[in-house]
Amino acid sequence: MIQSQISLNPTKLWLAAIASHGDDPEHQDQVSEATDAQRLRVLVVEDEFFISLDTKSLLEDLGHIGVAIAVSANEAVRVAEAERPDVVLMDIRLIGARDGIDAAAEIRRRFDIPSIFLTANSDPGTRGRAQAVQPIAFLEKPLTETRLRAVLRAIEPK
Repeated sequence: MIQSQISLNPTKLWLAAIASHGDDPEHQDQVSEATDAQRLRVLVVEDEFFISLDTKSLLEDLGHIGVAIAVSANEAVRVAEAERPDVVLMDIRLIGARDGIDAAAEIRRRFDIPSIFLTANSDPGTRGRAQAVQPIAFLEKPLTETRLRAVLRAIEPK
């Protein structure tokens, strides 16, 4: 059963669909928090303030560690170098001259850190450029807990 919930928490200002896990056998095996061995250190790269806070909060609700939020490609590279996350949640469209694909390519090449692309823009040209970076996955916006949990479960922490 799908139900809508509006949270007045400033980090969750928009309408989000959440799955009710009650008697749904498809979701009975899901665990809301990652175990210590499964905890991932995740860098969030998103230039929309509330979306970045919500994404970091969602990661932490799932039991992972949001190491930082970056708003531009250059900042993402600097933070990845300093923090060495396990994975980067990378928005494709960012402020500045470079986009998330450029940042993900540099982060992968320099630090061997993979990215998961978050985007509302999935035109064939953009998707083709992004595929060359060998992302773990593409997640369409708006990000949902169910989709994020499924992708993060498939990643082994370093």
